[in-house]
Amino acid sequence: MLGQIGHKLFINCVEKFSQLFKFISVKKIYFYIILLLFIFNKSFACQLLNVPIGSNVSSAVSTFEFIDAYSTDIYGDEFSAKYQDYAQDYCEGSSLENADLEVIVYNSKIAGINLVNSHNNSQNEIYEFVKNFISDPGSETKSNNWTGYKNLSIGELLIFYGKTKIANETIEYLEITSPEMLDFTVGERVMNATG
Repeated sequence: MLGQIGHKLFINCVEKFSQLFKFISVKKIYFYIILLLFIFNKSFACQLLNVPIGSNVSSAVSTFEFIDAYSTDIYGDEFSAKYQDYAQDYCEGSSLENADLEVIVYNSKIAGINLVNSHNNSQNEIYEFVKNFISDPGSETKSNNWTGYKNLSIGELLIFYGKTKIANETIEYLEITSPEMLDFTVGERVMNATG
């Protein structure tokens, strides 16, 4: 009789443990789902990171309306067109209040996406953006005296964060392109365009 009570008590404990384990597992699953939704939601809120380099203007214009005036008849395959707009309009919840968004188009394809901040009263806006949305460029780059660039490239996506000084002004920038499009994002063949 004592053996049967002990056996039933053991079975009851195992069942309780099993229920507790299932509850903890369900909590973990919910936690991971919420974490994934938060991560994906963060990148979706920043539309400028959702346009792939090399994508056609016709598909990119749904995000960057200001490039809809691009015409291969004007630029052909000799020149790239650089369009500008306010960066914060394309990245909710970011610190890009004073940064400009540059979208460079070559031969009807997105060749580059740049962020530029030349407002000395709002230093490290792009640093905070890069740290929160791409990768931490390192604490030394946050210094007001630091100049140079950091290569944050991922696979075939070239990503450069940097700061440079021109006439006592600090220019902070982020450049995103690909090896195939890099040559079409710099130099005298890049023309400022209006949308």
